[in-house]
Amino acid sequence: MDIEVLARAAGNQLVGYEGIKPLSLMGYTSLWMFLVGGLCGVLIGHLNDHPRFYDKKIWQQILIGGTLITLAELFSGIVLNLMLHLNIWDYSNDPFNFIGQIELKNCILWYLVITPLVIWLDDILTYYLYREGQPYNLLEIYKKMIRLK
Repeated sequence: MDIEVLARAAGNQLVGYEGIKPLSLMGYTSLWMFLVGGLCGVLIGHLNDHPRFYDKKIWQQILIGGTLITLAELFSGIVLNLMLHLNIWDYSNDPFNFIGQIELKNCILWYLVITPLVIWLDDILTYYLYREGQPYNLLEIYKKMIRLK
């Protein structure tokens, strides 16, 4: 949720109190995104605990995680926005959108920023809570991603 607020601030898209949507935090983001984002984090973290996932190259892990987040945004958008009419977001006016629920700009963000952070954070938590496996440095994750290792 914090990343969404920061992204909206960077893009001059903050909404004042008069623009509050149902169940949102001052119009900046929706409480529903806390649940959807949390579910994505838990699923990627769960995948990150299995050898079939963490034995893959980092770019493959990021591809899987980013796809999971993109699909979660699409399906939650279909349910929350199109079926329940909560109108939390609408990308219809943005280029490269699909039924107004996902857009290319956010998909790139999911792949290049969010998924590496989630994998890194899961590794950090696993290391400090369970003393399992030395975590990668976040910069090392990005280096491996760029080198396709």
